[in-house]
Amino acid sequence: MANLTTFSEKVLRYLEPDESRWSYWLEKQELQSVSEATCIHTFVDRIQNAREQNKKVIVCGDYDCDGILATTIMVDGLQKYGLEVGFYIPDRIKEGYGLNCNTVSLAHKKGYELLVTVDNGVKAHDALSFAKESGMETIVTDHHRIEEEICCDVLVHPSKMEESFSTLCGAAVAYECIRALGVDTPYHLILASIASVGDVMPVTHQTRALIQNGLQLLNTSKEKHTYILANDGVLNETSVGFQIVPKLNAIGRLSNMANVNNAVRYFLNQDEREIRRFYDQIVHVNDLRKQISTKMTECALRKCTPQDPVLLVCDPSFHEGIIGLVAGSLCSQFQKPAIVMAQNTDSYKASMRSPEGFDCMDFLSGFDDFRALGGHTQAAGFSLDLQSFPAFVNYVKEAGATFDWTPLKKNTLHIEPEDITTQSVQSLDALRPFGPGFQLPAFEISPVNIKSVYDLSNGKHRRFTLQSGLQCLCFNISAADKAKSVNSIRGFVGSPQINYYRGSKRVSFIIDQILYK
Repeated sequence: MANLTTFSEKVLRYLEPDESRWSYWLEKQELQSVSEATCIHTFVDRIQNAREQNKKVIVCGDYDCDGILATTIMVDGLQKYGLEVGFYIPDRIKEGYGLNCNTVSLAHKKGYELLVTVDNGVKAHDALSFAKESGMETIVTDHHRIEEEICCDVLVHPSKMEESFSTLCGAAVAYECIRALGVDTPYHLILASIASVGDVMPVTHQTRALIQNGLQLLNTSKEKHTYILANDGVLNETSVGFQIVPKLNAIGRLSNMANVNNAVRYFLNQDEREIRRFYDQIVHVNDLRKQISTKMTECALRKCTPQDPVLLVCDPSFHEGIIGLVAGSLCSQFQKPAIVMAQNTDSYKASMRSPEGFDCMDFLSGFDDFRALGGHTQAAGFSLDLQSFPAFVNYVKEAGATFDWTPLKKNTLHIEPEDITTQSVQSLDALRPFGPGFQLPAFEISPVNIKSVYDLSNGKHRRFTLQSGLQCLCFNISAADKAKSVNSIRGFVGSPQINYYRGSKRVSFIIDQILYK
């Protein structure tokens, strides 16, 4: 069991009051044995049969980080098993999410006899039915909620597997399939660990083991496709989530500027020069994503009415692949539900984000003229016909004014500025990975004794230096916070962070919320 500092023990006790459970969180978890679930055995039988009969296999994935890496793992694994394998991920803007009939038709015409989905499929009723009518064999591997009977020959899903596999993401399900075939590699484990972080899965059971073992491999091997995508020298789930995952998601978001299938080609390629060429493209697309996101957020801030109960912003210039990020920014800044919409030639695409305590799907359920609607409590996506837009705007205004919800008060762990040292923050590594099911707490420093204030990037960010010397950074500080007197500040809520600069380490505190007297 790892040695705990006073600081890391305080955090562990906050997260896990039951000391008898501490060993689970402190010890590195080994991977579970290969699943003995019926669906896994059936998957292996079908793949063996496909190899014996020389069937061509098409793998159909999704355009986010999890989907890209799930596609890579499945394609590489099946090729190693001796199959002829193709793959396809749909265009987010032109085709939308999931397997569609057109993809099935093209695959059938090209002679593919076995279709395998990864990170999607449980909602592809029409496409799977069409595949069956076309005489194709279908295997669905997915982790999304099952809401209806699925028309396929084999379904591999965490709900059909042992409890220890219940938290798997799409790429992790693909990884377990390839493990069962006996052709898994350390590279597949690294990809599954990154995808598990990217899809924000609960960090328990097999997912905890995948992240711990995969990121350890990533750090020791400095694997050429993945390590290069990060900035830090030593990677944990936080740096992977902020440095690698957004680059992969950007490719799917900007599908009018990049082909997400090239991301799979990047991860499958072994030629150093080709890897570098693909890498340069990935970085370029991510830089474009940052530029577009910044411009859209600035436009949204100008156009929104902060007094409205539910923020609603639409602009003809908005890129539909970025609206979710902008909605998240508005929601975070104003702590209110936010809807951001992009207009196409025949419809509107929209993303909604909300603070804890506000149920997006419950709010949207009162409007019945959506083209399509999907999502969960704090995030939703939908589309509208052009003529439905005025009615929707009215609905948001009226329903927003009467919708009953209570913001959840954020639970915080109170600490002193002196608690935050390089050693204490590094000691948290003994508890990693943090995430759903074992979330790093929001830390509160209060009261604060502010020594100086300094604005950065032309006032976009603000640095508060405390009398203790601790620097507290507030990125993208809101106009409301900027307007208030520094003397009215009671404290900060946020998280400590270690910064590496020219070989030296410095600890700082990243502010999520400013508390006032």
